[in-house]
Amino acid sequence: MTQKAAAAAESTAAMRKDNVNIYNQTATPDETPILIKNKLAEFESALDDVGDKEKRCYLMAKEKGPDECNDAHKLIFLRCEVFEVDRAVARFVKYWEARVAVFGEDKAFLPLAVDGALKDDMESIEVDYLQVANKTDPDGRAILLFDFNKEGEDLSSESLLRVVWYQAHVALTQESCQQRGVVLYVRCVDRFTDWRPSLSKKIAAAARGILPIRLAGIHFMQPPSYITLILAVVRPVMGKKLRNRFYHHSGSVDDLLKSLSKFGLGDMDMLPTMFGGELTSCL
Repeated sequence: MTQKAAAAAESTAAMRKDNVNIYNQTATPDETPILIKNKLAEFESALDDVGDKEKRCYLMAKEKGPDECNDAHKLIFLRCEVFEVDRAVARFVKYWEARVAVFGEDKAFLPLAVDGALKDDMESIEVDYLQVANKTDPDGRAILLFDFNKEGEDLSSESLLRVVWYQAHVALTQESCQQRGVVLYVRCVDRFTDWRPSLSKKIAAAARGILPIRLAGIHFMQPPSYITLILAVVRPVMGKKLRNRFYHHSGSVDDLLKSLSKFGLGDMDMLPTMFGGELTSCL
C-alpha cells in the first residue's frame, strides 16, 4: 500500500469510527414494532383516499400479484420517505404506474427476478450494465456499479431499463439499504456517440420519485471531458436535492482513494475492480 493509499484508509477508518452522516441524509427513526404497525395503518388509510383511476395499476397488482405489493413491500416505501406517509403513498402509486409501463401488464406483476419478470432479459443482465456490489459502505448503504459504457452494446434501451429496476430491487433485499439508501459508482461512456440520453432521463426519473431507493451519492469515476454535456441532460430530471449529490473523482488509484476517503470509501476493497480496486459484484 502506498503512502497515499494508507492515508486514505486511515481517513476512512476515522469516518467509520465517528459515524458521520457524510451525505447529509435525513436521519432514520428508531424502528419499533409499534411505529411500523401504526405507519402501515396510516399508509393504508392514505392509499384508500387515492382515487381508483389514479391507483389503477396498484389495484391490478393487488389482484394479480398480491405478494408484490404486500406490507413488506409498502414498508420499503415508508423507509425510503423516512416514514412520511403521504410522500410514501405518492411514490408507491407512481411506482406501480411506472412498473406496468416498463414491464407491460404481462410481466409487471411477476416477481422482479430472473425466473420472473426478467426472464427475457438475461443478456442485458449478464452484460453488467448495473451491478450490486458484494458489500455495503461503512454505514450500510448498498453500493451499485453503473457502467454506461455498456450502452454501446447491441441491447435495447427498454431491456437495460428493466435491468436497472431489477438490480435496484436486488439491492433493496438488504434492510440497511432500505433504511440508509445506496451510493453509485459511475463509469461514463468512452465514446460520446454510444450514450443514450433518453435512457439516462428515464433512469434519472425513476431514481428521483419512483423506485423506493434513497440515493445518497453518485460518484463519477474518471469522468470524460464531455461530462458537463451529460450532466446538462441528467441534472434537471434529478431535482435540486439529488443534483447536489454528484461527485467527481479522477487520477491514479491513490488519488481516487484519497478523494473517496471523505465518503468512507477510501479502502481498496471499496473501490470497484474496473477502477483498479478490489470491490466486485455480488453476482
